[in-house]
Amino acid sequence: MKKFGKNSNFSAFYEPGQNWYVAMSFVKDWGGDIAVQQNGKWKGVLDSPKAVQALTTFKSMVRKLSRASKTNDEAHPFPSIPFAKGRMASFMGNGWEWPYVFNPKGGAAPKSFAAKMGAYPMPSHIKGRYMPTFLGGSDLAIPISAKNKSLGADWIKAFTGTASQKIIAKAGNIANTTTLADVNKHNPALAPFAKAAKYSWFIPTAPNWVNVEKANILKTMCTDLLTNKGSVQSVAHKASQQITKILNAKS
Repeated sequence: MKKFGKNSNFSAFYEPGQNWYVAMSFVKDWGGDIAVQQNGKWKGVLDSPKAVQALTTFKSMVRKLSRASKTNDEAHPFPSIPFAKGRMASFMGNGWEWPYVFNPKGGAAPKSFAAKMGAYPMPSHIKGRYMPTFLGGSDLAIPISAKNKSLGADWIKAFTGTASQKIIAKAGNIANTTTLADVNKHNPALAPFAKAAKYSWFIPTAPNWVNVEKANILKTMCTDLLTNKGSVQSVAHKASQQITKILNAKS
């Protein structure tokens, strides 16, 4: 930022304001959480001391280093697009975004750009560790109304098997087993992503979690946080109350 910060389109660390996956990685790294179960009920805990400390650090980093929109998420635009145009020094992304930088739809950077690129696991604030990263994926299921359930079962078995998962890993995604973590160990572009997956986190496994996402609770919280719509504590407390209410609502 000292060297290129006068350019209002440049970010040392590009971070869209509503990319809650990154914000929650900070929360997890500081020992906080989104929600926990207590006595059979769910409770939003983004206003806990550890979570507030993490969100304070997240806010400070983004406001100092990022010129990305504070009201858009990580898909509008995909970070690979401004990255390919030289508008940022780094961003927190996924393995599949590496080749996307060169895709005409993803950034259209010239092949020579690859010589300037590198990847690394996001450092933790704890020495010797990496920041926990979100690990998620698609849900595979066989509809109860399916006429060929056995074929569906065979497909899922094939898709989640070692042969298919190796192909998926080589394409830049994380395989479904730690035994395939070293598939890309000789690929400097993709090896860091498997290394980063050593420390990971996942959303609260609550039946109503989908409604938290539908209500954009975390996206709104991040925008409010980064646009000073209140103190970190008050913004986090509001989100925690909303999460608690939604997760405990009867369907």
